[in-house]
Amino acid sequence: MVTQFCRSLTALQLQYKVIPVVENRVQFTQLLEHSRGRAILLRHCNLFDFVTLMEVAQQRGYTVFVNVDHMDGIYPDAVGLSYLIKHLHIAGIVSNHPKILSLGKSVGLETIQRIFAVDSTGLETAVESVDTSYVDMLDLSPALVIPSLPTDLLRYLPLPFIGSGLISTSRQVEETLRAGAVAVTAAKPDLWLS
Repeated sequence: MVTQFCRSLTALQLQYKVIPVVENRVQFTQLLEHSRGRAILLRHCNLFDFVTLMEVAQQRGYTVFVNVDHMDGIYPDAVGLSYLIKHLHIAGIVSNHPKILSLGKSVGLETIQRIFAVDSTGLETAVESVDTSYVDMLDLSPALVIPSLPTDLLRYLPLPFIGSGLISTSRQVEETLRAGAVAVTAAKPDLWLS
């Protein structure tokens, strides 16, 4: 149940394999001027600094996600998450907190659960905690470890996954996608401006 004005990230990820991570106005402006993709992940930022840019993004058909574990200005409770939808046109959230993801799903946001792949046992334990009734996709971090994970462990994942963290080259993007990620997030503009 995603708000009407937003397209689903799960649909977009089939088309655009690199999801830009935006942390400041300069990156956001660059993205709106040059990126071919249609998805954006905001993190480490105050969303109120981006109000005008988010309106432009919505008008141009971008799907905007925000990492609610790393945002300023809005608390991720029911009122805050509803505000994200109604006033800032956010399509979905990323979090490693199941309670926030459940709440996000209940107010109509797409949800991505971030999982840290510290080791294979930790990854298995984290995956067992995923509740697919309120999580739409997984975010495995750091993405650099994804190509090294055993194939049977990746098949064990209950949902499609994106890779995020420590990606700095096109080759790393390609290796992560070949290993099974449906998309990769990247903070380096040269990876999403090309």
